[in-house]
Amino acid sequence: MTDSTGTDIGYVIEVDGERALVELTADTTKPLRGEYYPGQPGTHVKIPFGEHSIIGIVSSVRMEGGEPIAGPYTEAECRTRSRRVAELILIGTMQQDGSFLRGVAVYPNVGQRAAMVTHEEIKGIFAEFLDFGFSFGHPTQAADQRAYVQVDKLFGHHVAVLGSTGCGKSCTVVSMLQNAIKHYPDTHIVVLDLHGEYSAAFPENVLTVGADEVEVPYWLMNFEEFQSLSVDPSEETAKNQITVLRDSIVRAKENAEVRENLELGKAVTVDSPVFYDLEDLLGQVRSWNMQMVNDPKGELIEGPLHGAFDRFLIRFESKVNDPRYGFMFAPERYEDSHTLPQLLRDFLSIDSTHRMCIIDLSGIPSEAVGVVAAVTSRLIFEFNLWNPEREKFPILLVLEEAHNYIPQQTDGAPTIARPAVERIAKEGRKYGTGLVVVSQRPKDLSETVLAQCNTFVAMRLTNPDDQVFVRKLVPDALAGLMSMLPALRTGEALMLGDSVAIPTRLMVDCPDPKPRSSDVEYARWWTNGIHGLDVDGVVERWRRRRRNLDTDED
Repeated sequence: MTDSTGTDIGYVIEVDGERALVELTADTTKPLRGEYYPGQPGTHVKIPFGEHSIIGIVSSVRMEGGEPIAGPYTEAECRTRSRRVAELILIGTMQQDGSFLRGVAVYPNVGQRAAMVTHEEIKGIFAEFLDFGFSFGHPTQAADQRAYVQVDKLFGHHVAVLGSTGCGKSCTVVSMLQNAIKHYPDTHIVVLDLHGEYSAAFPENVLTVGADEVEVPYWLMNFEEFQSLSVDPSEETAKNQITVLRDSIVRAKENAEVRENLELGKAVTVDSPVFYDLEDLLGQVRSWNMQMVNDPKGELIEGPLHGAFDRFLIRFESKVNDPRYGFMFAPERYEDSHTLPQLLRDFLSIDSTHRMCIIDLSGIPSEAVGVVAAVTSRLIFEFNLWNPEREKFPILLVLEEAHNYIPQQTDGAPTIARPAVERIAKEGRKYGTGLVVVSQRPKDLSETVLAQCNTFVAMRLTNPDDQVFVRKLVPDALAGLMSMLPALRTGEALMLGDSVAIPTRLMVDCPDPKPRSSDVEYARWWTNGIHGLDVDGVVERWRRRRRNLDTDED
């Protein structure tokens, strides 16, 4: 059945708030106009109403009614005794001129016809953000269309990319970033790459800080971050350690400030990004640890803090001398206060030829990853906090495998990065700092961060707990769409939020080049594997903790 509004597929039989039920009269087993199957979950349907059409997205389809037929029966006989019902989520209104508005001003009535949305109408809907020219995928049901995205809301209001291992998260984020760099010549993007996957996807216009080159110097940590790395809160003397450590850091910074002639005076605090000498700090702590006082008889005895820092000094000095922590306690490039501006220029792509900085954290000890993420996130936020030109200098921070360092639960998991990232999530929009949070375990990720994300790119999720958690994060009206998550293909996503014209089942563009995240081809390499593997070279890298030796190109 066809009319001037398109191809009819059924009629409305129930309307309940944001939900409508449509009885399908078209044959759901045969496509209409190409690959459009009536009632296919994720497809869009229109309900013409006067001079406009109400647009809905199919969340589910089912058979209803009819009594079982006794004895043998044909498929056609079964269909005649049942009805096929599609459930729609009403999402917006298409005007007579083809423009699309979110929200439903006038609800449909029962009995009104429902029709398929044509490709031209889909194109018109997504044309709302055509001026941005930014797209990293196409609607699943319309391969010849582009799903254009509102870039300001995508990055400025934070985006979460969620999905199980192997669903294509890394490729999705890379496709998103490749398009950003392609369209915008002055981007400022920082990627925390936990597994060293991203550098292969960005051979040009990007500064890659390799696993062997990362430097996040200790003197950039604020007191809370430094404390988490050096003080064991379970020790009886922990409170005394914290008090003395705070005082010692301030004194060490004041001494260094005078030597470097920064002229900061009383502005120096325990959290100031000012260089200080570790030996100066440790010398003061040792002095407190050897404290002697006079008793009432005038004789020298051990003071109340004598020996209180024995374990602290052993633990902290072991980390200082540990080569794995050289990126923090033995910096070579950022070794004094005067190098901070250069670090910021490097990380934030300021006055340089690169548009993005990838920080490879794969060589960082797992217990220090949270501290690195905390320092980097806080530096980015505070830079724009004090930047009077922040509105003209938007920054994007990409957090790969974010559940590892901004977890929801605190039992044994590192949480030091959580306050810094949560602050960006809550306040970053005001200061031109956006987030892309990537995780395969959304249930384990900070709910505060996810709740502040305005756009969700939800990919295949097979864990029931994760599915339930994500369903709670999206508006109630769209929660029904989450039932599609387990069946999504690799590289396919449900995209929801203000940055996309309508909730969309999206096929993400395959990035070129790809990140180094593909599955290992066991069958291929077990059939015809490598012979003469350079085991000596592997051992040399292992011992030196270097991915690249001087003789390597990569």
